Formats: sequence, C-alpha cells, structure tokens
Amino acid sequence: MLHASAVEIDNCAVVFMGKSGQGKSTLAADFASHGFRFLTDDGLLLEKSATAYIVQPSHPSIRLWHDSQTALISERTRRAPPVQFTNKARLLAGESIAFCAEPTPLSRVYFLGNDNVTGPVFNRLKPAEALVELLKNSFLLDIDMRERLVEHFDQLTHLVSEPIFFHLNFPRRYTMLDQVRHAIVAHARNQE
Repeated sequence: MLHASAVEIDNCAVVFMGKSGQGKSTLAADFASHGFRFLTDDGLLLEKSATAYIVQPSHPSIRLWHDSQTALISERTRRAPPVQFTNKARLLAGESIAFCAEPTPLSRVYFLGNDNVTGPVFNRLKPAEALVELLKNSFLLDIDMRERLVEHFDQLTHLVSEPIFFHLNFPRRYTMLDQVRHAIVAHARNQE
C-alpha cells in the first residue's frame, strides 16, 4: 500500500505520489474530468503479477479540498457522505469523473515535487532515489512485524529496478492544469 493516486492512460496506470497537499488528488480529479479514468485516490494497492506490476482499483471516489472541488468538478457530481478523519469532500465517480474498475499494469510513477517552476519538469530517478521516495510514501500499519517490513522492503527493491520513476515539479495553479495534464500524457506515452 502506497500513499498515491493513479489514473489510466492508454490502458496503463500512471501514479502520482507525494506528501499530503502536493496535488495527487487534484491531478487525479483533473485527469478524470477530462476522460482519463482514475483508478485510486490516496491509497494505492500494487501487486506483482507474472509479467507486470498491477495497480488495483479502489473505491470510486476522489477526496478534494473545497478550492479544487470548485475549480475542477461540476456541481452535478454526486457526493458521498463525509468521513470523520478529513474535511475533504468525497466525490463519486460518474458522468463527470471517469473511473477505471479494472486492474491496470503500472507504467509510470511521478513523485510530486516543488511548484517553483513555470511549467512541468520531469527528472528520471535512479533506483536508490526511487526507493527512498517509495519508503517515504508507504503505508505500514504495524511496524512491529519485522517479517512484513523485510518483505515490503524487498518488494520495493525489486520494483525500483523498473525504469519508470520520475520527479515531477509543476506549478500549482488551476490555470496551468491543462498544460500539466498534456505534458504528463506526452511523457507517459514516451516509453524511452
């Protein structure tokens, strides 16, 4: 389990990972409101198959702060009851928020960085750098289970051998989201 959101681009999962407030849910909502189905928001379950890493879909809802909700989501979008641990609105998938209910192979992971840039900037991470970022964004509920921690670390060590990890710095302005979305789609489609 990782602290991330994911969307589907060309039948592949593209993941946004980072600390709270860095734009994971906002990016997922923006993609989903422009026809790219989202797979999960905030909690990402990743499983290894014989041939690929697979992102499992989660609950078909996205949680957004009021400013992102106002900027991105139609008033007609259905809402789910709020949850106790956050003031974010829970918006349900439907006509205005596209959802992917099928397990989808992982294609890219973007660790969201700073916003002190004029446009999106992508930087490939070395495996050791990606491992540190994955560890920072892991959900480990019981840190006393030594065997589980060792297994988790081993799984992440294998995962970072894939050349799919990038830092993504982008301006955090709603007026820039079209440019950011187009840049991410182009980057994700470029499999070099």
